[in-house]
Amino acid sequence: MKQAIATIIGAVIAIVLLGSDKQVAWWQPLSQLKVWHLNQKGMQAYRVNEPDKAIKAFREARKIDGNNPILLFNEGTALLSLGRLKEAEQSLRSSLKGLSVKQIREQASAHYNLGNLYFSQKRWDEAAKSYIATLKRTPNDWDAKFNLELVLRQQQRQQNQKQKQPPPPPPPPPVNERKPLSKQLQGRLNAPWHGERDW
Repeated sequence: MKQAIATIIGAVIAIVLLGSDKQVAWWQPLSQLKVWHLNQKGMQAYRVNEPDKAIKAFREARKIDGNNPILLFNEGTALLSLGRLKEAEQSLRSSLKGLSVKQIREQASAHYNLGNLYFSQKRWDEAAKSYIATLKRTPNDWDAKFNLELVLRQQQRQQNQKQKQPPPPPPPPPVNERKPLSKQLQGRLNAPWHGERDW
């Protein structure tokens, strides 16, 4: 059994080394295997609602593989579930920059999670843009459609509230004098006071 496993591992390494255009170091397939294992470990921790362990596993994998966009996406999603929104936004945006044009589903997922992040912060315009970007990539995403509808209703509500509110009254003029009434009465004793009525 051990010999069969060793043979399979040797064959995989040989295929990876022979199939690449560039010269590959002998340890590189092993490091990729470790990255895959850490990513799986992090995803499993996330599924059982242990996002702290998941983040730790994703960050360990990133130490080996650098800024892999899939690892950044997974880390951002775990950070989002913990409410660490600033870090989550940074990770999700970084993952979007690293994803290729062909990774449409991954881009859609990253935009959707950014939309949820903005929704939780009541950043309606950015949330709408993120959900629209999701729908451009995956037009049949019903969750994104539903969330976009909620965002558009919130934006409409805000516009209605702004239109209904009367403008605030102008502030009273500043008074810099200690005795404003005595200054007003000097030299004008015959003039009627403001608000005075004739009998």
